Amino acid sequence: MNMIKLSKEEKRVLRLLQQGEITVPYGMSPRVFLASVNQLELLGLVYVAREEGGGIVDARLSSFGKDYLATNSTLQNPVDWKWVITTTIAVVAATAAVLALFVACSFHVLG
Repeated sequence: MNMIKLSKEEKRVLRLLQQGEITVPYGMSPRVFLASVNQLELLGLVYVAREEGGGIVDARLSSFGKDYLATNSTLQNPVDWKWVITTTIAVVAATAAVLALFVACSFHVLG
C-alpha cells in the first residue's frame, strides 16, 4: 500500500477518528478540523455524514482508512527519494569542484 502525505492536523484527526472521537481537539480551530476531515474524506480514509449547514454529524474510518492505519501505524509521510538523491549528487559535485579549484590554484602558486 502506498504511503500518503498527511499534514500533522490530518494525522491528529485520523488518530482521533480511530479512537471513535469526532470532536474538535484542544488547540485546533473548528475550521482546520473541518478542512482536515474534508481532506481525509477526499483521500478515501474516512466516511463523513454532514448536516445541512456543512457541519459534521458523524465521521468514521473507511475500510481503506483502517487498512492504512494497520500498515502505517506511525503515520509516517513518504520520503521523496528523488530529491534526496539529486541533492546528494549536487553536494558531491560542488565539493569536487571546490577541491579541483584548490588543487588548480595550488599548482599555479607552486609552478
